[in-house]
Amino acid sequence: MASITQQSVKFLNPSFVLAQSGIGEGMQVADFGCGQGDFTLAAAKLVGAEGKVHAIDIQDSALSSTRSKARIGGLLNIDLKKANVEVLGASGCADGSQDAVLLTNLLFQTEKRVEVVREAMRVLKPGGSAIFVDWEKEASFGPMRNLRMEKEAIEKLIIQEGFVFKKEIEAGAFHFGMIFTKA
Repeated sequence: MASITQQSVKFLNPSFVLAQSGIGEGMQVADFGCGQGDFTLAAAKLVGAEGKVHAIDIQDSALSSTRSKARIGGLLNIDLKKANVEVLGASGCADGSQDAVLLTNLLFQTEKRVEVVREAMRVLKPGGSAIFVDWEKEASFGPMRNLRMEKEAIEKLIIQEGFVFKKEIEAGAFHFGMIFTKA
């Protein structure tokens, strides 16, 4: 993390964010709504050859992009899955199998936020981490503001589903980040 400073991170930088997460060698990580794969690739580098990242998205184009980037980067520890994480059990990850779940720029895209958080809870091991990053409500650009949630509202929602707040993390000028643990 020393080579990446907050000064150099004006926009969302997956390597910077995940360096604060505790993800490390040999871990199992699920990236819910992996999108173009930037967080998936950063996590795959952190977990190494003995770990695995489960990149999950409902869009074929997102999975295709992630697959291409993984091949170019020589990352063989990524498992791609087309699934709707709004449905309990649909992620394909076994109960209590993941050390961490990434929820980055995801909740603003769904009205089924509780269901997504419940699926994260289901797949996490006891003591596992939910790493949450999303758009600041008042950021000057990004998705429509009416789709974004206040940080406090998201924290409340995640805690109501049984998670324990661990800490805030830096996520650039337009996002906020938090880490929660499964008790």
